[in-house]
Parts: sequence; C-alpha cells; structure tokens
Amino acid sequence: MTTKVKIDRRRRRRVAAAISGRIVYPGVDAECWINQISATSALVEVVPLPALETPVALDVPGIGFSRGITVRDTGRYVCIRLDPSLRKEQEMDDRLCDLMKSQSNTTQDS
Repeated sequence: MTTKVKIDRRRRRRVAAAISGRIVYPGVDAECWINQISATSALVEVVPLPALETPVALDVPGIGFSRGITVRDTGRYVCIRLDPSLRKEQEMDDRLCDLMKSQSNTTQDS
C-alpha cells in the first residue's frame, strides 16, 4: 500500500479573503470580489469575466495594483496569475501575512 503525499508547490502562501477590489482589463474597469489571494495569484469574482490569457491589473486595498494574466475560470470566478517584481512580491506576502493575523485576531475576539 502506497501513501500519497500532497505537496504544496506554491511559492507563496494563499490567504482566504473577502476583499472588495478593482480589476482593469481591455474595455473594463470594474469592482470585484477577491476570494483568495497570494503574492503570485488571486481568485476573483467579477462580471463580466475576462477571457483566458487576458492581461489584467488587480487593485487590492492596502497593497496596490498588481499586473497579471487570467489562467482559468470556473464560470463564476477567474484565476489570475500575478507577475509582481521580487520586491513587490515580498511586500505583498508580508501584507497578506499581516491581513491573515488581523483576521485571526478578529475571529478570536468574537
């Protein structure tokens, strides 16, 4: 009997979020809902959904704009591969870590 081990290949940790943001892509500048985010990817709810391989700019409050490209959609959400500079990637990771800590403190206080 073999045991399968699930390996997380992500470079940066992903944060479950509930963040109202903004997304810009050709012909569209819209509000969006960011459901999951890391320094290198995001799962976003937006209408209309951008086509696959569409270049986008995602504005995350407290973090700023990050450029990326759409890589898949679920019919309701679009997955975006972000392409920040190394400095911006580290900065985003630090801020997302702070966001995670503040969310867990809020949950513990309730």
